[in-house]
Amino acid sequence: MPCELIITDLDGCISPDGSEPWDLDLFGEFARRVRDAVAGRNSLAPLTICTGRPQPYVETLMKQLDIRVPAVCENGAVLYSLPDNLARFGPGVTEEKILGLRAVRAFIETDILPKYPTAVMQFGKEAQVSVFSEKPAIFPELKALVEDFAANSGAPELVINNSPLYLNISLAGVDKGSTLRALLAELGVASEQTAGIGDSEGDLPLRDAVGFFACPSNAQPCVKEAADYVSPFPELKGMLDILQRPECQRAV
Repeated sequence: MPCELIITDLDGCISPDGSEPWDLDLFGEFARRVRDAVAGRNSLAPLTICTGRPQPYVETLMKQLDIRVPAVCENGAVLYSLPDNLARFGPGVTEEKILGLRAVRAFIETDILPKYPTAVMQFGKEAQVSVFSEKPAIFPELKALVEDFAANSGAPELVINNSPLYLNISLAGVDKGSTLRALLAELGVASEQTAGIGDSEGDLPLRDAVGFFACPSNAQPCVKEAADYVSPFPELKGMLDILQRPECQRAV
């Protein structure tokens, strides 16, 4: 079946997980393929982003890649459309839940971060909280502290998981899969006509929302187990390999 849309995670797929600079040659090749797909110069299906990153970061990348399809930000909590510069909350995000999440954010800032100097709050998010650390071994401790606070403060139900360098605190019922399904319904695209690419636990909700799911070689074991295809290459080199798959090609 021809592919109508490719949905990919960012960190660990398009960009490195750590703070090292991007490989400009590889990124240039990736950008060329994606832009050529928009212009109809190749058989690659249109591509959009589904990431935990905040909207301003995603907007910058969408401009570089000329992405016209709305992107999923903040692990499904925010949808952003570049052509009309419109950002909106994803399904299941309510004002009451946002207020509760802000209390969790305040607890992390005032009670956790001073005690864990290697942990840093990721700025720019509206409906998710992410904590960065180059020492992810602390994440189980941080998760337990947040869970205890949430249980005793009347906070909304949360889902807490981590990528290699981020601890992500999300609203229950709001994830990449639920928001992607809502987006596909708006676009009139069947899940069987989509391909998803991810590398971490937070990308697993994509598995049930797309027809074909792939990952680069640096993906977490749980993602590799769920994937239809595991590239022998890591990160962006793996992405370029995945994009050559027939499951990522549109009808010509």
